[in-house]
Amino acid sequence: MQVPMTPARILRRAVKLYADKTAVVDGNIRLTYREVQQRVNRVVNAIQDLKLSSNARIAVVDYNTYRYMELYFGGARSGRILSPLNIRLSEEEYVHILENSRAEAVIFHQDFKPMMERVRHRVSTVNHWVIADGEVSDPWITHTYEGLMEAASPEDTAVDIDDENATLNLYYTSGTTGRPKGVELTHRNIYANALTTIISFKIDDATTWHHIAPLFHLADAFFIWSVTYQGGCHVMQRNFVPDEVLATMEKERVVAAMMVPTMINFLLDLPGIDRYDLSALEWIMVGGAPMSPANAERMMEKLGCRYLSGYGLTETTPLLTVGNLKSTLADRSLSERLGFITRTGLEVTGVDLRVVDASGEDVPWDSASVGEIIVRGDNVMKGYWEMPEETENAIRNGYFHTGDLACVDSQGYVLIVDRAKDIIISGGENIGSVEVENAIYTHPDVLECAVIAMADERWGEVPKAVVVLRERAEVVEQQLIDHCRERLARFKAPKKVVFVKELPKTGSGKILKVKLREIS
Repeated sequence: MQVPMTPARILRRAVKLYADKTAVVDGNIRLTYREVQQRVNRVVNAIQDLKLSSNARIAVVDYNTYRYMELYFGGARSGRILSPLNIRLSEEEYVHILENSRAEAVIFHQDFKPMMERVRHRVSTVNHWVIADGEVSDPWITHTYEGLMEAASPEDTAVDIDDENATLNLYYTSGTTGRPKGVELTHRNIYANALTTIISFKIDDATTWHHIAPLFHLADAFFIWSVTYQGGCHVMQRNFVPDEVLATMEKERVVAAMMVPTMINFLLDLPGIDRYDLSALEWIMVGGAPMSPANAERMMEKLGCRYLSGYGLTETTPLLTVGNLKSTLADRSLSERLGFITRTGLEVTGVDLRVVDASGEDVPWDSASVGEIIVRGDNVMKGYWEMPEETENAIRNGYFHTGDLACVDSQGYVLIVDRAKDIIISGGENIGSVEVENAIYTHPDVLECAVIAMADERWGEVPKAVVVLRERAEVVEQQLIDHCRERLARFKAPKKVVFVKELPKTGSGKILKVKLREIS
């Protein structure tokens, strides 16, 4: 028997086994799994009432709210395609995405009404502008979100999706490499990744997951599916305010969360962090950017939890590796264990990951030979939305080519050294920016940094560091250069250090090196 792999099965199990357990906490809003199911039914019926086409794209511009829980599952049951959008995009980017996807409806939080009002004049396919946490105060706003929900039936009228390879979600890449591309993820992609995630992180019904990173991005959104499958609890964090995050962790007895290094740095630098009771916190997955062993150790000491690295891409739904420590390495020294767990990690169950050289051969597991990460598995995307050439270029000979350069150690741990486009070639030597950044992060006065290539007449390219210092720090350029020279080969140390107040980032917290190159 073959049963379609679709997220409808995920929520069905949670409701069957945990109907009266709290499923979602969003401030004062608390919903059980039974109530979530009823609201998902209303979402499906509301979509039907809007008379959208059979595979219509529905865009969402919202904070981390209870709505994301019901929209992710409601979209899956409705046969429509949900397209979560970054809340920090420009007008031009919103127009491009809505036109490119030919979205028929946009659900947006009232805070983004001014932006949507400008955007609506420039898009041609959107017929429904649905405001959340707001009123129909202008003629162009067609509905309120709760108004649609109240008018819709709570009964389950949806027909189960038979085609597990149908597109479920359409995510647009963050734009770190150029104009956003739509990534088509299927029911099967989402379902398979949920199972992989449960195994990789040992998620169970006792897991209270804190959605701190934005739910419009897969770096956190993939836990919607896995935590629900196991009947865990979802705690929503609408905005990242460090003291509010810690207060929520304490109040809701949060067990686990995903954050990017930038968020963790802000938490660790918060005065009075010790006054919060974080005794329930067991682990934090750090993704989106590498974190140095020094900062990982500091995180574990201050937050009292385990550090877990995670790596993936939107195109892979996203999980590819997790930095779990092998039991055979448990007796190693602390510095050795930190070295292993802060690497990119071990390939996860269900993923075939290889690091290959230019001829397509696997590189030796010697921690030195560099190649490109390529992967295959049930989690790899269907393709780029209406971009067949881009899809064929990315998926070749049965493998998705990530563009990430890495080496592999003797234990099978992968370590990303750079993006293919970000590698610094200095006098014929390849320098991975991540290695230089890790050296800079060992300096106690550095809050954030990014290393990029700088043109040099003699060497072609040399490393340049852009650094954000901690408050009241007084470090000068030469001190940081000398600090790196003590830890790296001399040619790898930055030749120039620029100090800034903040680094440009995507909505998910990734540092935008392409922007740094433009302004440097």
